[in-house]
Amino acid sequence: VVVAAGAMGTSYYMGGKLEQEFTSNIPKLEMQGVSVKVVSYERGAFSSTAKTSWTIEGTDEPTQFTAEHKISHGPLPMGHAAQIHTSFQLPDSADEGLKTALNGRSPLEIDTKLGWSRSSSNVMTSPAITARIKDSDMNWGGMKAEWDMPAGMKGAKGTANFAALHFKDEEGSAGMDKAVMRFDIKQPEGQKFWVGPFAMTIDKVTALKKEEEGKTSASSFEGISMDSDTILKDGVVEMTLKSGIKSAKLENAKADDLLLDMSFHNLDAAWFNDVIDMSKRKTASTEEGEESEGLEPDLREKLMKNLTQALARKPSIDFKRISLRTEDGVSEFGASVAYTGDGQKMQNLVEDVKLSFKADVPSKALDTFLTSRKKNAMLALFEDDSDYKPEEIAAAAKEQAQASLQALKEQGILVEKDGKLNTQIVYTNGEIQVNGKTLDADGTAVLMSEAL
Repeated sequence: VVVAAGAMGTSYYMGGKLEQEFTSNIPKLEMQGVSVKVVSYERGAFSSTAKTSWTIEGTDEPTQFTAEHKISHGPLPMGHAAQIHTSFQLPDSADEGLKTALNGRSPLEIDTKLGWSRSSSNVMTSPAITARIKDSDMNWGGMKAEWDMPAGMKGAKGTANFAALHFKDEEGSAGMDKAVMRFDIKQPEGQKFWVGPFAMTIDKVTALKKEEEGKTSASSFEGISMDSDTILKDGVVEMTLKSGIKSAKLENAKADDLLLDMSFHNLDAAWFNDVIDMSKRKTASTEEGEESEGLEPDLREKLMKNLTQALARKPSIDFKRISLRTEDGVSEFGASVAYTGDGQKMQNLVEDVKLSFKADVPSKALDTFLTSRKKNAMLALFEDDSDYKPEEIAAAAKEQAQASLQALKEQGILVEKDGKLNTQIVYTNGEIQVNGKTLDADGTAVLMSEAL
């Protein structure tokens, strides 16, 4: 009897502690555009129940739904302090087709095991369903996410798997197949941002749109990947991002092995926090109906206050490589923007910035790009009100593209070698250098006209 009473007392005490932590931690789940409130909490000897209300702000009416929580906190021993089962409920305004497909099931459930140190292990699942929603057929393959969190909810390490999501209606279709995410992130003490690695892969994304006269417009992206990492050291933030697409098709255009490799260096953490704070405040004020223009002077003042320190870090952005492969060959690009001053002389900001750009492109690919650009410029100028025939516009665009290429070659901006055109452009100390030589006024005029 004494043991049973002690177990019950301990369990009830744990239930009280959990109630305090539950109600105090719920606000931590709030994020921009999402608010959470505890509607009820009923504590028992060995288990408790709770209900929370969630509101998602949007451009129209806010979406509201509830979540029910079943909390087990005894009797001892359980191997952990408590176990929480959370089931989200569809909002009353949810489509009837979705309600029918779920057939009483929760669209999202989370099982949480809370450790004695208040760290947690979590498993989130969503069931696979096929539904007719309004005028669209939806096929959701379900998802499962598993992650661990330390006490304080300032970190997360785990994986998430999404089977598939497809939509189809009379206008076309769109779909995604197999997405996987991996993350090991945390929020450093006193910071507004998160650091650590994040990775994602998607097998395939497709879209099909039906057009007039039975024609269709199709696009697809296969083998999508993204790897990023954020590091904080001595008040400085470093970020890297590497993304790729194995194969991309847009109507009649096709490219393979697309790659983006970029990084941010020497970002001041304090200034980074200010930007995040102001962005949140501006968005929240706009949602509440305040004029965003009225906030701009204050936002500008706070940014400018810490700008000197931010610039003294010598921040830079480096696009190490942007590349793709087409039937014409491999095109490669690189660019960087770096501040080289000390942040003390704002009037010299333009001179204190170093810009660089390099390109190595197949001659035929650049010719095709410039021709398309010239053609689109003429079509935009005419605005569908032209007496010129399509073939005449195409011929004029081709002629203009050839003239631009010739001018760029004559000024030494483009160098042709082995069927490819390449260039290296650097702006530093108020001067433009191209392929190692200072660009004169004529060359600058040609470069600016083509760049704009």
